[in-house]
Amino acid sequence: MRGPIDRLSLQTKLLISFIVVIVLATTIGYLFINHSVKRAFSDFTVRSFTIQDQILLELIISYYRRTGSFDRVIEILKESPREVPVLLIDPDGKVVYSPDERYLGRHLSEEQLREGEPIILPNGDVWRFVPYRASPVRASLEEGFLKATRRALVLAGWAAAAAGIIISLFLLRHMTRPLRRLDRAAKRIAAGKLDERVEIKTSDEIGHLASSFNEMAESLERAEEAKRRMIADISHELRTPLTALRTAIDGLRDGLIEPGEKTYAALQNRVILLARLVADLHQLALADAGRLSIERRPTSLEGVIDGILETIGVQLEDSGISLDRSIEPGLPPVDVDRQRIEQVLLNLLANALRHTPEGGRIRISAEEDDQGQVSVSVCDTGPGIKPSDLPRIFERFYRADEARTSEGGAGLGLPIAKALIEAHGGRIWVENPDDGGACFHFTIPIANDGPPPG
Repeated sequence: MRGPIDRLSLQTKLLISFIVVIVLATTIGYLFINHSVKRAFSDFTVRSFTIQDQILLELIISYYRRTGSFDRVIEILKESPREVPVLLIDPDGKVVYSPDERYLGRHLSEEQLREGEPIILPNGDVWRFVPYRASPVRASLEEGFLKATRRALVLAGWAAAAAGIIISLFLLRHMTRPLRRLDRAAKRIAAGKLDERVEIKTSDEIGHLASSFNEMAESLERAEEAKRRMIADISHELRTPLTALRTAIDGLRDGLIEPGEKTYAALQNRVILLARLVADLHQLALADAGRLSIERRPTSLEGVIDGILETIGVQLEDSGISLDRSIEPGLPPVDVDRQRIEQVLLNLLANALRHTPEGGRIRISAEEDDQGQVSVSVCDTGPGIKPSDLPRIFERFYRADEARTSEGGAGLGLPIAKALIEAHGGRIWVENPDDGGACFHFTIPIANDGPPPG
């Protein structure tokens, strides 16, 4: 269940986060600066009044030296046009002068007396001048300065917060604009407009996201095109044998075709073709779903190849095609599903037989490579494959140029071979040799231990 915050847009969430950070930073800054200014100003006023107290003390001492008495000191302090922020303490520890008379007549503690400056008279009496911390002058100066400072800090904080929010809003709108474009493009793609793309203007994370989005859109477009093409190809592949079957059955029913061994054989061939096509499609569907059954065990690849060549030997002789077999001596056993690899080799050899002219040659070879795998090649001396067709040769129902598609085939043999090899952890590819024809190569893993079955 989504909470209230989850319902907000990304821009609103980020703006709220920025506002919280700005308010916290402004508040912390205000408290820190206010405390620092208050302490600094308090120290300044103390030093300032200490200097004034020292000057006053020197004046009073000078007066005492001239008159030899304190008789007029108190009167002078009281008659001063400015408040004198000191307490005058007599030898008995009693306050005889106070600016606001709050301490007048009171006795100060020893701790308070130690803050004052002593004046020792010739007769041994000790008078003291103690700074008056609670002076209204000092308090009013300090309070006025701190009020002005706080007011300035509050105004500056509000101004900084407002500026920060405005700048954050501008930056957020700028930063989330590509995301809004991505959102609109995603909705168009969801509506079926697969050619939709977003413009990439930055190289940051959002730019990388836009690039990935475009790559995804291109993949979806290719997949949709491949699906449409596959459906059309399947329809075509099924329509031809089904039409032939329907025509033959209608002919038999109407008496236009004489029932006989030849007719039944033709019908059976059409049914076999349909069954093979359905089986191939089912096999590819299993491969797509990752459910292709592979029972791997140590296997002699040389034995597999020799068994396949024995199977197609008669067909090779009838076609007038020669065969070159090149198997590396001492080839180690491979870790494969024997039936699946036989199917791959049969598909590749059948493909080579279809495209090799009479008098041509097919070469099959196998050798261990330096990657702990066995590399197998099936080459023919046919017309080769156009360079533009090479990247798509393993696509389903794809047929290369007419020179290699003059004879039948549903276009599923090579995709099935690719799926089977990749299910074994190998890879398959094709190339055109310099001397003509086409060469299909694939790799399969070597068995770690265990002898190949006999």
